[in-house]
Amino acid sequence: MNNPLIQPILSILEANSQGISEFELLRLLERETPIFDDLGDDPDLKLFRKHFLIMNALYQLQRQLWQEDEVRLSISPLQIQLEAVTQIEISQSSEVEDGAEAKLAAYYLDWDEYDNTDAEDVAALLKGFYNKLFNHEDTEQALETLGIKENPTKSEIKQAYRLLVKKAHPDRGGDAKKFIKLRKAYEHLISQSYA
Repeated sequence: MNNPLIQPILSILEANSQGISEFELLRLLERETPIFDDLGDDPDLKLFRKHFLIMNALYQLQRQLWQEDEVRLSISPLQIQLEAVTQIEISQSSEVEDGAEAKLAAYYLDWDEYDNTDAEDVAALLKGFYNKLFNHEDTEQALETLGIKENPTKSEIKQAYRLLVKKAHPDRGGDAKKFIKLRKAYEHLISQSYA
């Protein structure tokens, strides 16, 4: 399937010769194209779909440019850039089909990944990300910091945080370091998606 974002993205990349981040690209596309208007009601699913559409268009464009053999498209979250073939180091691969890059391209070029991913899948992806980001020891430490038991509800986390932060808030004569520690514990536990 041809992605309608290919031409707008190519125009944006041509106008940003020093490259652009995926976030900047997303913001420009949101202003310039109506394709993002009807991607669902769930905000996380909507963001996933925007990201997928952008990455799909980038990898399609990368393959098209590869065949033309004059310009290459370098893709990373922080730097998406068109490069003249002469700018590319000789040590870089001459194949699009190498390693992790090929796996990413295969994922984003498969429209079934877009069609079959629902809000529950996105929630599971995010939860998996947060679980990898924070280990079990961090959770135990956060629970201890807030003085709450294991498997708290979000309301229990919020209640414990509010009580402790009132005393620790620097504006009320509290300790700034303790305030920051409480905030980190709160953010950690809330991100763990407790019920």
